[in-house]
Amino acid sequence: MNNTELIRLVDELRALPKENEWVEFKSGNAVTNERFGMYISAISNAACIHNKPLGYLVFGIDDKTHAVQGTSFRFQKRKEGNSELELWIRRLLTPSIKFEFFPCDYEGHYLEVFKIPAAVGDPTHFKNTPYIRFGSSLTELRKYPQYIKAIYNSQDDWSAKIVENASIKDLDSEAISLA
Repeated sequence: MNNTELIRLVDELRALPKENEWVEFKSGNAVTNERFGMYISAISNAACIHNKPLGYLVFGIDDKTHAVQGTSFRFQKRKEGNSELELWIRRLLTPSIKFEFFPCDYEGHYLEVFKIPAAVGDPTHFKNTPYIRFGSSLTELRKYPQYIKAIYNSQDDWSAKIVENASIKDLDSEAISLA
């Protein structure tokens, strides 16, 4: 995404009435590496439950007023022990998801925007624990089995899809005899 596209995205997110389960705003630098990983898991799972393809974590926006403040958070410069934060987080997310990071200059304010794909078919775990957000609160997903079930059921049933121009000849005769 280029900076103009990022500004447009940030404006769309700021126009929401408030933070929600799949959009989190952070001002300043006040998040531990551990909590950052928990947010990635929670936002991924919440995006799935709310039928959104992506969730967002944006550093540099006030979570109450949605005012652009800028941030001193620098994802690519942070470490966990001797490891780069990005590598550490990606190793501890299961299943592996391809969240994306974008630095953004918003009228002279530095922002960091994370696009987080929705969980599909399996909850996103961080350090073997799946998380979820309710409003702006972060909690363990395990406490809410109905949402775990919704995530497991989120994957498309490819067997119910219609394949154009397919015929009986395209099917496995052995599979047909078993059915």
